[in-house]
Amino acid sequence: MDDPYKILGVSKEASLDDIKKAYRGFAKKYHPDLNPGNKEAEAKFKAVSHAFDQIGTAEEKAKYDRGETEEAMKGRGRQRSYYNTQQDTGRYADQFGDDFDTEDIFDQLFGGKGRRGPRHAQNRAGQDELYNLEIDFTEAALGATRVLTLPSGKRLEVKIPGGIEEGKKLKFKGHGGASPGSGPAGDAYVLIQIKPSDIFKREGSDIHTEVPISFFEALLGAEIPVPTLDGQVLLKIPSGSGTGSRLRVKNKGIGSGESRGNQIVTLKVVMPKNVDLTLKEEMEKLSQKYAYDPRNPT
Repeated sequence: MDDPYKILGVSKEASLDDIKKAYRGFAKKYHPDLNPGNKEAEAKFKAVSHAFDQIGTAEEKAKYDRGETEEAMKGRGRQRSYYNTQQDTGRYADQFGDDFDTEDIFDQLFGGKGRRGPRHAQNRAGQDELYNLEIDFTEAALGATRVLTLPSGKRLEVKIPGGIEEGKKLKFKGHGGASPGSGPAGDAYVLIQIKPSDIFKREGSDIHTEVPISFFEALLGAEIPVPTLDGQVLLKIPSGSGTGSRLRVKNKGIGSGESRGNQIVTLKVVMPKNVDLTLKEEMEKLSQKYAYDPRNPT
């Protein structure tokens, strides 16, 4: 059996306040609704919740310390525990109360200010709501404006900043659920999900793309069109370029203005699929006249 003291990072002599404080920190950090799709965070949350069930009150702690673990693990857990109430998943707000505000939630959980009566309930803020928004790679890189239609029918204009990363949340104050009484509405959170690009890959503020060139373009040099986030541009290929050569296109990366990154173009020399007999004969003549050993460049 796992030691709940070790799971919560406290000693066996720790006070109940210390135990509650440790649990608060872990619960806020690992709650599945704040880590959507993160199975590791969900597992950690279950573990710390179960550990708190075992030693979170004076009675349960005393039972555990006396070795009465089987009795302590029977169905006597508190409804506030994720482990006992929702073994698989559940909204953050549904679990800890109607509010999504972490400080209010954990005040309720550990006997702080919390909601203590009808008057407080009337003034309670509405529930926060979480929405997913999938955007294109280019929208994430350069920024965009999208419109979400909420379940209430209200339209929410979402301004996406250039350079936003996967998993970031945008907060819209007062656009969540209505208060059950006369309190303010909750907030809306928009979770950003980015469609991968078949052409570009992001590395920090730069983007990378691979561009094929012919043997002749590599040997003689050329000026070829390459795709960028802003459309095609002409890129000069130096004579003697080879597969793996990298060229930089300035200010065609992530972001906007002076802080925008660059685009790194990696060249790939592609040979013809079908070699014409005449071409082959001519290349044999040239290879004899201009032979070189690529494995011994010196």
